Amino acid sequence: MNPFRFVGKEFSYNYGSLKRLIPIIAIFFIPILYAGIFLWAFWDPYGHLNRLPVAVVNEDSGATFNGQRIQAGQQLESQLRKNDDFQWSFVSATKAQDGLEDNQYFMVITIPKDFSSDAAKAATTVGAPQPKLESVTNDRHNYIAGIIGKNAMEKLQAQTAQQLTKTYTTNLVTGISQLETGFEKASGGATKLASGANSLSTSSPQLVSGAKRLATGAGALVGGIADAESGATQVATGTQSVYAGNQQLSTGLGQLAQSSGQLSAGAASVNQGAKQLESGLASESAGLKQTASGAEGLAQGLSQYLAAHPELATDPSFQALVKASQQVAAGTSQVSSGSDALVNGATKLASGANALDQGLGTFTPKLQQAASGAAELVKQEPALVQGSGQVATGLSQLATGASQLQTGAGSLLSGVNQYASGSKQVATGASQLANQLSSASAQMPVVHSQQVVAATSNPVGLNQAQAGDIKNYGTGFAPYFLSLGLFVGVLLMSIIISFRDPAEKPSSGFAWFLSKTLLVWSVAVAQALIADTIVLTALGLHVGNVTHFILFSLLTSLTFVSIIQLFVTTLANPGRFLAVIVLILQLTSSSGTYPVVLSPSFFQHISRFLPMTYTVDGFRYLVGGGKVSFMHSDIWHLFVYWGVFVALTLAYFLIRGHFLLKDSKPQAPSGMQTVEV
Repeated sequence: MNPFRFVGKEFSYNYGSLKRLIPIIAIFFIPILYAGIFLWAFWDPYGHLNRLPVAVVNEDSGATFNGQRIQAGQQLESQLRKNDDFQWSFVSATKAQDGLEDNQYFMVITIPKDFSSDAAKAATTVGAPQPKLESVTNDRHNYIAGIIGKNAMEKLQAQTAQQLTKTYTTNLVTGISQLETGFEKASGGATKLASGANSLSTSSPQLVSGAKRLATGAGALVGGIADAESGATQVATGTQSVYAGNQQLSTGLGQLAQSSGQLSAGAASVNQGAKQLESGLASESAGLKQTASGAEGLAQGLSQYLAAHPELATDPSFQALVKASQQVAAGTSQVSSGSDALVNGATKLASGANALDQGLGTFTPKLQQAASGAAELVKQEPALVQGSGQVATGLSQLATGASQLQTGAGSLLSGVNQYASGSKQVATGASQLANQLSSASAQMPVVHSQQVVAATSNPVGLNQAQAGDIKNYGTGFAPYFLSLGLFVGVLLMSIIISFRDPAEKPSSGFAWFLSKTLLVWSVAVAQALIADTIVLTALGLHVGNVTHFILFSLLTSLTFVSIIQLFVTTLANPGRFLAVIVLILQLTSSSGTYPVVLSPSFFQHISRFLPMTYTVDGFRYLVGGGKVSFMHSDIWHLFVYWGVFVALTLAYFLIRGHFLLKDSKPQAPSGMQTVEV
């Protein structure tokens, strides 16, 4: 019998009855129902992230950075309000926590209280804590949403870090610009310093010479004042002696006036004492004049020295010395004037005493007047004694000041020598400093503020390119879900259509095989064509070549049907269970979702032995492109699977048909009418 006649009987039996045709037509749409709904649901989930509710809690209290108030948390919140990546809700911490527990929010982002403070300290304080954003994802409500939230937090962290880096860099560039200006000013100042130091170094020899002359003059002054002090002491002593003699003279004249009888006897003594007084007063007057002349010369010398060295005008010790010398000169001048008067009086006294001695009788009436004059002289001499004491005291103070002046002049000379040496070093160092600062200023790089801030805050750009035209999740998952739908469609087909029982007793095993194979192949082809049509038109899947895509879909569907046909034909329900096991293994090893290299080694090893590995890879080539050699490999692998399983199925029908023909009774499928062969 012609085998195609038996094929017609099989098709007529399954497609000819409306009762059996309806479930078969439903089977046509199983792959697209399975794969299409998945693809439709997950076609572009990231395109609708603005529907994902996320709570934002801003607890930042702000901070001060370089004298300026910063509100990093408020700036971040403002950026989020302008951002439509998520459905943002700006709420309190309590409301955010309640919403997270009630599954109202998929994620809560918290800007801590010290966010701005930590951001400010991070650039200025060693060991300062890093500013951090806090986030809590509701993974128990939806794990994928949690992953999306974590990825969004990483992006938000990068944006915030870029903004903070821009702030830090702006301050750094400002400091560098100020440093450059400071170098220029320091260079100019160092040049002026070097010029002044050179001038000081040039005038140092004159200063040293003047200091030496001052030290020499101070030594001479000390010696002269010592001599003047000695003479003043002698004057003070002599004045006291004269004062004592005058007291005695006054007493004697009084007694003489009272007792003129004794006057004659004492006239000789008075004459002798008057001569001694005259001689002593003459010596005293000469010493006083010498002292007055020396004191006046000293005062004039110090005044002239002060005029020649005005820098000593601020020296307290030297000023005291000048004042003391002027007081001494004035005192000695007064003493000298008084001494002259005293000498004149003594001369007169001596002359009178001599006249008294020669003609006492003649001058007796005048004796009372002489007594009165002596008494008056005694009254005047205490001032002379006091003045001579003051002269001695002033000269003593002058000697002390002169000694201090000599010591200070020596120190001044030593300091001036050190100053002269240091001024040379300052001049040399200032010149070197000016040269180095000028060189450093010239070597300072030209800072373009905006360019530096842009380069450091965002140093590396990102130019992403992809090796395929994969626009969204649906395009990326289409190879996986389409392969899965075609496999599940054939698996469910085995429940509706009998893969083994014939419509009537076959004439041969080959006719039996051909009728069943062509039947299930027709359904598999219909499933593939319907799925391709809806995926390409309704869902808008873009492929490089539509014809190649459809042909590869047909090859995929025929490969799957050949595998499941063998399992179900030979094992019935256990064969379907085995097909489910194969499906599960393929789902975990075909790299449909995650690359198989991320899976355990078991799945990596079995991946190359399962057909869905090559169907997913082939569809990906047709959707996104790639090396054509890989596509060729996928096609040949599927042809091998198809050929091997078709051959095994043919062998089963040939063997089973051989035994079936020996049985006189035909075997009809469950629910079928037995048809006579």
